[in-house]
Amino acid sequence: MKDEDTFSRHEPPPTTSDPERGGDSDGHPLPAPPAVPQDAPSPAHPPLLQWQLPLRHHVRLLLVAMVVLVVLAGGYGVFRAVSPPTRQVSSAFQQVHCPFTLGQGLVEGKDVRCGFLAVPEDRSQPKGHTIRLAVAIFKTPNPQPAPDPLLVLGGGPGVPFLATAGPVINANSFAFFAPGRDIILLDQRGAGFSQPSLNCQANETVQACRDRLVKEGINLSAYTTLENAADVHDLVRALGYQQVNLEGDSYGTRLALTVMRLYPADLRSVVLRSVPPAQVNFVADDRAALFQHAFNMLFKGCAAEPSCNASYPHLQTVFYRLVTDLNKKPIMFQSQTGNHSPVRLTGSDLVNWLFSALYHTDLIPQLPGVIFHISHQDYMQLSLLYSQGLYAPMSMGMFYSVMCSEEMAYTTPQALAASVHVMVPELQAGMLASLQGYYRTCQSWNVKPVSAVQKKPVTSSIPTLLMEGEYDPVTPPANGMLAAQTLSRSFFFQFPGLSHDLQSPNQCPTNIENAFLDHPTEKPDLGCISSMSEPDFR
Repeated sequence: MKDEDTFSRHEPPPTTSDPERGGDSDGHPLPAPPAVPQDAPSPAHPPLLQWQLPLRHHVRLLLVAMVVLVVLAGGYGVFRAVSPPTRQVSSAFQQVHCPFTLGQGLVEGKDVRCGFLAVPEDRSQPKGHTIRLAVAIFKTPNPQPAPDPLLVLGGGPGVPFLATAGPVINANSFAFFAPGRDIILLDQRGAGFSQPSLNCQANETVQACRDRLVKEGINLSAYTTLENAADVHDLVRALGYQQVNLEGDSYGTRLALTVMRLYPADLRSVVLRSVPPAQVNFVADDRAALFQHAFNMLFKGCAAEPSCNASYPHLQTVFYRLVTDLNKKPIMFQSQTGNHSPVRLTGSDLVNWLFSALYHTDLIPQLPGVIFHISHQDYMQLSLLYSQGLYAPMSMGMFYSVMCSEEMAYTTPQALAASVHVMVPELQAGMLASLQGYYRTCQSWNVKPVSAVQKKPVTSSIPTLLMEGEYDPVTPPANGMLAAQTLSRSFFFQFPGLSHDLQSPNQCPTNIENAFLDHPTEKPDLGCISSMSEPDFR
């Protein structure tokens, strides 16, 4: 079988007895979902910030409130059956069987169609390699769909969205999210079923992963937000849309902002949820500040709530003492979820885990109790929640290519060392060691820096909705406000008690977004925010 006849050349195809995945239009089988990468830096230090919702929230929110669609990768109308009859679909798109099990009530070919779009790997080398982007399009049941679909851009960068999100979108989804519009998902270049995959193999070191990918002929410097944005533009043009509504969550907002900068004519409106503006260097210079701000928010929130303050007094002092104690004498506990494996926890590991757990709105109320229980040698609550707070698997090769070319390329070891001084003394050494390790990783990953233009604020008059969670640890509300300063027709909303996932029982973020999509030049009614509350610490 030739490389170009498979959906991904890095993972083996399923067996012929796997009817759920089927094969492409020529009868070739599709690959299994990417394996979980294990090459991330040592858990003794906090990981690189991942601009995404952890994958368990992709599934949960799609099933409960459908707001998780904001973190999925996006594409546009791919098939004539999903498009107005006059739309001309480019031959660069090839239809294939969907590589995931369809959600309840959906029929392939009628409600969902899948395929891939061929694009240049490096647009500065037009006669160079071609790569393929995996796409799935979900057709609204509305017999008169809006002409401008919703293109949803995902986080990470590098999360495999078709494999994780495709199966949980069902026939009821459109009643909650973007009613009357088609929704399209995309595995961004280097991730998921897109070809080639930049997924690093289990137990493969960063250097070994890089060497293997380069040996396979992959240009790692071509996997950037700038090329991702060009992919989105090519998809819109190839599939015949005049304009689309663009939505991004987390890293997807930086990609959406880049599309706004480079291809504004493609866009009717833009929704940005949990924003890392292009001009902010999160992974490098601001990483220490983000950690400290996130912990300060948790400690202040608990202190301001009478019952939390009474149950867990001096939470900040207890936590930092615990970090010091665990770095001197780590603990062992048995995880009750995930793979149920024994876990060794140092103080730096606890810092890392708490930061990642703060991504999840539903975990925040439980975190003060977890800290206090650990300080009293009670690890039961930690064992129950531990795997829920971990970062999600992703294509680490794609992650490194983006972060090294756009973040670490614009800092220095001296700036990294200076950045940790915003942290309390108990956290500085672990953070500095982590930052130095990531700097060395990017030196060995050896990709070209992106153009300096990519690090400048995006200025635009496209109608834009920005939404931020009050407790977001990685993209706090101040960042959304910063991005809004140069977006002249924007509306900014902050949601009390919510985190990076913007998960709300009253579906307020989803309702505001739907209202904006219907009338993007009008400010949505913010009445539902008044019924929201701070975390119910327990």
